[in-house]
Amino acid sequence: MRTERKGRVLWVMGLLTLLVFGVGGAWLVHQVQGRALWPVVLGEGPWWPQVGAGIGAGLLLGRAAWALAASPLVRPATMRYVGRIGPLVGRPADRLFISLCAGVGEELFFRGAVQFWAGVPATAVLFVAVHGYLDPRNWRLCIYGLALTAAMVLLGLWADRAGLLGPMAAHAALDVVLLQRMHRAWKQGAGGDQACG
Repeated sequence: MRTERKGRVLWVMGLLTLLVFGVGGAWLVHQVQGRALWPVVLGEGPWWPQVGAGIGAGLLLGRAAWALAASPLVRPATMRYVGRIGPLVGRPADRLFISLCAGVGEELFFRGAVQFWAGVPATAVLFVAVHGYLDPRNWRLCIYGLALTAAMVLLGLWADRAGLLGPMAAHAALDVVLLQRMHRAWKQGAGGDQACG
C-alpha cells in the first residue's frame, strides 16, 4: 500500500473512532444518561492543569507500557503489533492525529458513558479486552493486557474525580509514545525477531 493511501486509511480510522465512539459516547452521556456533557468532560477547575497533568501522566504510562512491551517476556507478542502498526504511523502528524482521535473518542465512550453504568474496574477490563490485549490464548499478551488494565483503572478513577479532560490527554499522550516506539521498532527491523528498540 502506498504511503499516501496508508495515511488516508489512518485518518479515516481516526475520524471514525472520533465519530463513532466520541459522538456515540457524548450522545449516551447527554441523551440516555441525562447528564450535562461539559461537566463530565471538564470537571471542576481550569482546563490547562488537567491537560498538562494528563500529558505528563500519559508520557510516563507510555514509557512504562513500552518498557513492558519491549521486555523479553512480552516482546514475542508485541512483534505482531509492531509489524502491523509500525509501517502505518511513520509521520508524526499521523501519530498525533490518531492518538487525539482515540484519546477523545474512546474516553468519551468508555470512561464517560460506559463507566457510568459498569463502574471503573469492569470498564477498564472491557476497554483492554476490546483492544485485543486480554487474549487467553496468548499469555504473554495477557501480561501486557493486565498491566494496561491497571493503568485504565487509574484513568477511570481520575475521570470519576476530576472529569475526562485529564484522562483524554493522558490517553492521547500514551498512544503517541506507543505509536512512535512501534514505528521506530518496525524501522529497525523489529518486524522480524530483533529486539524492540
